[in-house]
Amino acid sequence: MRNITLFLILFCLTASAYAEDKPLIHKNLLLKPAVSTKKKSDDDTSKKQNSISTVKLTQPLKFKPVTAVRIKRPLPIKLEKLKPIIPAAKPAKPQGPDPTATLDLTDVIDDPALLNDLGAVCGWDSHLILQDKAAAHVFYYIPREFLLKRDPDGYRLNVQYNSREEIDQPSVLLTAELQAPHRVGDVNLLKSILREALGLKSNDPLKIKALPGLGATADLEALTTGLTILPERVHLTPPAHLKQVLRLTLSLTQDETEEVLAQIARDGIVGNLNVNANEAQLPIPIRIQYETFSGPRLKGFDQWAAGKSITALENTTDFPISIESINAYRLKSGKLERRSKNLKPVTIDPGSSKSFKLLPAKKLLGENLTVTWMGLSLDGDCADCIKNIDLHVRKGVGLAPGSRIHLEAIPSVFEEFGLYKLIVHVQSPYFTAQGTTLQQQEVVLTADENENEDLMIFVPADKGAGPLLYKYKLEAVTETGEAHVASGWENAIKLTQYFGSSQMEMLFE
Repeated sequence: MRNITLFLILFCLTASAYAEDKPLIHKNLLLKPAVSTKKKSDDDTSKKQNSISTVKLTQPLKFKPVTAVRIKRPLPIKLEKLKPIIPAAKPAKPQGPDPTATLDLTDVIDDPALLNDLGAVCGWDSHLILQDKAAAHVFYYIPREFLLKRDPDGYRLNVQYNSREEIDQPSVLLTAELQAPHRVGDVNLLKSILREALGLKSNDPLKIKALPGLGATADLEALTTGLTILPERVHLTPPAHLKQVLRLTLSLTQDETEEVLAQIARDGIVGNLNVNANEAQLPIPIRIQYETFSGPRLKGFDQWAAGKSITALENTTDFPISIESINAYRLKSGKLERRSKNLKPVTIDPGSSKSFKLLPAKKLLGENLTVTWMGLSLDGDCADCIKNIDLHVRKGVGLAPGSRIHLEAIPSVFEEFGLYKLIVHVQSPYFTAQGTTLQQQEVVLTADENENEDLMIFVPADKGAGPLLYKYKLEAVTETGEAHVASGWENAIKLTQYFGSSQMEMLFE
């Protein structure tokens, strides 16, 4: 009986150890378990040591379990379209993409989280990977989309006002630079996925290239849908290489310019770039919108991901940003793993920075990182942000850069004088660029809306110092409906005007 008891104890210990260390077989792939007992202990220790700090508080990172990415071999019918990759002493010379030999990564990725990350993080389209016509080890990707480019100096969008020769003829040149979003390491992530999906060894040849852009054409009618602009007013210069900048030029009247800028601020302008792949054409979406752009969002993060130390993160965009997590994909024993660490959301205002203390990337996320990014959300509904962008865009390289007039009534005057509203009549020849005809506009101020910056003027640079910008006249309407109008116009050489008790007393004399 004693021998039987001892045998049962040894059997249970052996079974427990086997259950803990035995790999999990999942769809023909050998995957390690997501979290072992030892790993959980390590992560608990890391929770105590690793933290992200802001100016006001320290927020511990919540370590999610290491997740092994599930990648499966394509079905034979899917592989029939691809040429087998055979190691050779001298690989064949690439001859260009073969549109008949394509691979959709949804056919090889059995992991919804990874598919979501590819769509949000990587700059290439996961649904269309093309093999070369001759070199089986060469694959081509196409960009996911082309977006308005933004760098630390702002959006690459300029409004150039020219002298008008004929009424209602194009007098404004709007130029936009577009670029496919790109994140450091996203091509390496694609290479890792293909190696595992196609069963390649680490020393088997594999090369990833962007699709050439020569011969690409734009769907101009799609770009002008919803706008009163003729397609021939739109000119697009495709790049020789799809990693390069795409330049779009619109020749517009001044009314059309206002229409286009308003559309960019709201829903955006969309279209397609049709790229040649042998005898086929592949459409790549184009979107021009302030909220969605190609370019950095946080200054300091890329330096940290490259192994450098940082003390703060700066929001380089025009919108408030909420940071929610740090994420990465890494290679371990030839298999992809996802690392994700959550934190309590931290919001950084445009142009502001907050203190962040992080361990080096390799210590925090592990070795052999392929792509690293911060999970964040951007507040694109910020109306004041849109106004600031619009003002900056109009101050680009135009011959007569626009400046906004700030009109403000002191809130107390509405109650003091029983005002329902204050109307500011404004006269100026500069409401349009290169304008010479005197025009008049008006602005309404109320107790709830006592400030206004809707009016913009375009003053030529040759007017000297302190030129007369505009004239204004006040009209006060009381709560009983009586109107009190100023007897004459006031000259203005400043862009900002404040209206208080002294101006109101002159109206009510």
